[in-house]
Amino acid sequence: MIDDTSTAPASGARRIAHLVVRYGAMLFGTAVVVQFYLAGSGIFAATGPVKDASSLDAHRLLGNILAVLALLLLIATIVARPARRVVITVVVLFVLTAVEGLLAMAGGSAPYVGALHPVVAAAILGLTVLIPLSLPRTMKS
Repeated sequence: MIDDTSTAPASGARRIAHLVVRYGAMLFGTAVVVQFYLAGSGIFAATGPVKDASSLDAHRLLGNILAVLALLLLIATIVARPARRVVITVVVLFVLTAVEGLLAMAGGSAPYVGALHPVVAAAILGLTVLIPLSLPRTMKS
């Protein structure tokens, strides 16, 4: 059982992972805000079909980087062993980040499915706010 109230001392690796989860979630959330900006600037700079617009290349690249960061955040969470709600939140963040890419790809042939892409992005942003707020300030020594 994952529990942040245990009386066992936290190892050095767990403490570092705890910090990675806290600040990694903050970095992830900041990058999601940048993603919104890159999407908007890419869409308004598009000269042809949006799905093929090279003006969205930075948005696509950062999306791929966020997918890797979501995996790293999940690994750090497993090492940190925080409270169950934090683990669940990070797992949901990871899954939604994967779904996000699939929604973007589906948008070319199914625009109503693709329209969920920014909705899921907003949910991801909300989760990144919850993660650091759900972690204890410090780990028990």
